[in-house]
Amino acid sequence: MKLKLEKGQATLDITLPDEKVCDIIIGRKVPAMSHDDIRDIISKGVRDHSPKDIGNRRIAVIIPDSTRLWARGDIFVPEIIKTLFDLGVPRDHIRIIIAGGTHEDMKKEQFSSLAGTFCAQNIQILNAANKNQDRLVYIGETYKKTPVWITREATEADHIIIFGGILHHLIAGFGGGRKYIMPGIAGYDTIQKNHSLAIRKDGTPHPLARQAKLWGNPVNEDINDAALLFLKDKTCTYVAVAAGGTGDLFYADAGPLHDTFMKGCKKLDEVCCIPVPKKGDFVIFSTGGHRSDGQLYQSTKALFNAVHIVKEGGDILFVAECFEGVGNETFASVLKTFRDGPEKLGMELAGKFDMPAYVAFRVLDILKRFRVTLVSGFSKSETQALGFHHTDDVDQYIQHLKGKGYVIPFAENILPMVRGEEVLGKLTRE
Repeated sequence: MKLKLEKGQATLDITLPDEKVCDIIIGRKVPAMSHDDIRDIISKGVRDHSPKDIGNRRIAVIIPDSTRLWARGDIFVPEIIKTLFDLGVPRDHIRIIIAGGTHEDMKKEQFSSLAGTFCAQNIQILNAANKNQDRLVYIGETYKKTPVWITREATEADHIIIFGGILHHLIAGFGGGRKYIMPGIAGYDTIQKNHSLAIRKDGTPHPLARQAKLWGNPVNEDINDAALLFLKDKTCTYVAVAAGGTGDLFYADAGPLHDTFMKGCKKLDEVCCIPVPKKGDFVIFSTGGHRSDGQLYQSTKALFNAVHIVKEGGDILFVAECFEGVGNETFASVLKTFRDGPEKLGMELAGKFDMPAYVAFRVLDILKRFRVTLVSGFSKSETQALGFHHTDDVDQYIQHLKGKGYVIPFAENILPMVRGEEVLGKLTRE
């Protein structure tokens, strides 16, 4: 069996004996939507769900950063802006804000890849405030006592349009929707306080802060509270897209934030939550190519998905180009420092939370329990320093695999699970 796995802008060709393959997991077959059809849905949705006095409103359009290029903001954000122009909104009433959370600021030369050349040339585009206290406004406190600081330019708007993809998320259940408010345009300290709800006082992950889980998830509930605070005196439209198991967009909608988000989550589960009969001896997966695998930090989303269908101690081949490098210095440092002691790190996080360190904490747990080989742009020494195994010969690696396993060509978009089992990690105490 010959397969192509996307790796950056190229592909990795592999050959697997048929008898070694349990299944190739690409999700349920749904037709990809054309860009024109998606544009039509967006334009109609923005029109139908805009306030009558939209021409007099100050509008903030919130969009994802470079970690969500697969949502194709370069194609669809211009459709939002052009529709607003058609509705009589002056261009100086519109700002585009990049929902980067605690990520590095996007550079001006990257704006076209996020929002299209038309927007980059015609609309003011800003990064979220992150740690810039001068650009943060305090709007209140959530039920869980998270102080909510939001990017000033967003608080100044009367009408909010959120554009962004829906996907499964390690601690929030699902990314998208309300998450573009917090963490997207929230301040650094607000984000850390919210994300700290993912770990318990004993240094173990909260069992309900996990993928595909919303109800009872403390991280999600806190994010919802923050979104309600922010939108208290505003109107809001959410423009949502979702990608399936081949990386193609299969879903688009635009409407009220909560209803559109929940509908999108249901659609995503129907297409991308894939039950398998049993765990495999190995899994081979690609994050999904250059729109998903720019940095290791973000590529771990695919690792957290794929690990659910591998037997304890099994082999994992993790394909991600990582042309931007690790992506987060704290994440890299923690991987190298706590290689032999993720439990100690868990206790430290319970006392002082840091999201990149938490992601490293979860990766370290996987590295301890499985043999994870990373095929990327990193050198052998850097790969091993980060705690992963390295191979110079993928064909030889495959020849030495024992038993039967799974292949996931676009693992960022697919959440596989053994039929009847919950998606829970070993660090979770029942």
